[in-house]
Formats: sequence, structure tokens, C-alpha cells
Amino acid sequence: MNAKTEPLSIQGGWRAYRLSGTVGELHALSPDPGTDREVWLMSPLDTALVLGSAQPVDVAKEAGTEGTGVVRRRSGGGAVLVVPGDSVWIDVVIGQENPLWDHDVNRAPLWLGRVWATALASLDIDSAEISKRYEPGAWGRLACFASRGPGEVLVGQAKAVGITQRRTRTTARFQTLVYRRWAPEELMSRLVVPTGQIDNLRNTLAGSAYPLNAPAEKIIAAFLSSLPR
Repeated sequence: MNAKTEPLSIQGGWRAYRLSGTVGELHALSPDPGTDREVWLMSPLDTALVLGSAQPVDVAKEAGTEGTGVVRRRSGGGAVLVVPGDSVWIDVVIGQENPLWDHDVNRAPLWLGRVWATALASLDIDSAEISKRYEPGAWGRLACFASRGPGEVLVGQAKAVGITQRRTRTTARFQTLVYRRWAPEELMSRLVVPTGQIDNLRNTLAGSAYPLNAPAEKIIAAFLSSLPR
């Protein structure tokens, strides 16, 4: 890991680390091949539009310009805007020998969705449901929170927890994000959208995310206490 790390002690055989760095540095981290079960609590130091692995770079207005805060992740899905303090970003790494490992990419994140649903319940959000399949909708290939994917947690029709996964032969890295402040206009301002479709996207994004009205550390503590032992 090339970002600053601060190890934490939690129960159940988990190793947890606080990591800080630029959004690009945090996305570029690679798990050690022998990892069993780890939690990475990410603290981004900058603002960046993060594109999914299959998205064309020209969906970002500032694509191709150095230092403009456009980053590509190695996991799939649509664009996510990461702003320090606006979200809680937690990654979970599972090794192939761990009982939580599943070779089926659709089933693999379901256990993590259940962890997040339990965490939300402890924060008095009792109506959470877990998506079982990928539903891109009209705008999901452009903006992550306009879609639904396996393991992602929904409150009503809004996504409370986004999950993507990045797999190798030996590890699966699940990247999860919850918003504390949802700012769809800021996201739209960084995306290339045909003029005639701006209102449609705006209306979709307005209700696509469910921001958590809780301090970041309280959300993190709820997640850590909900992990399987």
C-alpha cells in the first residue's frame, strides 16, 4: 500500500486500516495476495470524478487534462463524485480461501449488502432492501447511483450503499460508498450530457441516492460492528 495507513483492532479476524491519499492513489491500491479479510477505511484528500473501468473517458468534461480530478477505477459501473466529507468510503478485501468468498460475481457481494443493511438498521434506517441483480436503468451506465447492482442497499427507490467489485485470482476487493450529502448538480456539472437530456438526468439523479444523516465516524462504527465474526 502506498497510502498512509493506520491499523485498527477489531474482532472476528478482521484487519482494519485507515488510509489517506488522493482519490487516484486510493483506487490504485492493490491487496496483498495472501490477504484473508481486511477493511480499508478511505480518507480521500481531494475531489475527483471517478469513472468505471468500461466508461469512455470523454463522458467527463475535463477528461484528458492533467490534474483536473478525473480518475478511473478498475471496477465496473458508472461515474461517482468523491468529495472529502460528503461520503463514507469503505473497501472490503476477501481472500479466495475465506468462507465469504464466492466465485459467482452476482452472489459475491450479497453478504456485504446484508452487513450494510444491518449497519443501517442500527442507525434507525429499518426499511433497507438488498438488490439481487444489475438494473442499469436509463442512466446507470453514466452515473453509478442511477443504477442498481447485486448487494447494493436501497431505501425505497433510492440507493443508500453503492458497491462495485474488483477481482483477481486470489482476492476480491469490494468498494462501497454511502453519501452523507448528495449533490447531483455537482456530479452533472462534471459530465458530458446531451442538451436535450439534461432535465431527464436531473430528475433521475434527484431521487437516486439516499444520503445518511449521521456523522461519518458513527456510520463507520455501525459498519464495523455489523461485520461477521
